[in-house]
Amino acid sequence: MTPRHGNRLHRTGWRAITKFATALTLPIALGGCMLGHSPRPKAIDCYLAERADLENVRRIMVLPFTPEAGVTADCEQIRDSFLSELMKLRRFEVVPLPSSASENAMLDASLRRGRLSTEAMVRLCDRYALDGLMVGAVTAWRPYKPAHLGMRTQLVSIHSGATVWAVDAIYDTNDRTTISDLRDYTRRRQYDDGGLHGWEMNLLSPARFVTYVAHRFVGTWSES
Repeated sequence: MTPRHGNRLHRTGWRAITKFATALTLPIALGGCMLGHSPRPKAIDCYLAERADLENVRRIMVLPFTPEAGVTADCEQIRDSFLSELMKLRRFEVVPLPSSASENAMLDASLRRGRLSTEAMVRLCDRYALDGLMVGAVTAWRPYKPAHLGMRTQLVSIHSGATVWAVDAIYDTNDRTTISDLRDYTRRRQYDDGGLHGWEMNLLSPARFVTYVAHRFVGTWSES
């Protein structure tokens, strides 16, 4: 479906934009999503709106990920891995946010305060004719064994101002369900020869572990 372009703000108005900004600061009541392709599924908290609410969310922008208080992480690398997995869905037209965009400083400052700048969002939506914005936060990160990564992602519709997709989970290799899920991920996506070039390599390589978690997050999307 080709998204309709033009000034979306005249159609949605400030009310939807204000609701949109508020939605990003409120906790979402998430249900447990079972990743059905695993023999021992790992349940994670996620929410996906009704199909009718997802239909017109096609053209989106993924904003910079931010660390929660006390978390030290390369959020740019984590966002890049998430974005790479998101592109594989072939569901969204992902509009890049140029590093020189005038809204960047305003967005960064507001994201650090935990609330997106309404003015910056209005400018982004107007300039890029967006249907939605994706925001993400890194809630936990340990790159070395036992590795763990926690994230919270949220896609909000510009048209309704409502959250249409949200995931909040932590993958901790101290947890046996995470190890089981990681083994299954490796078997299905990579050749496992039983040595360190198999599933354990995803524990030793922070980049591979981040890719695994990003894959699982994106894997909660379904319109069936």
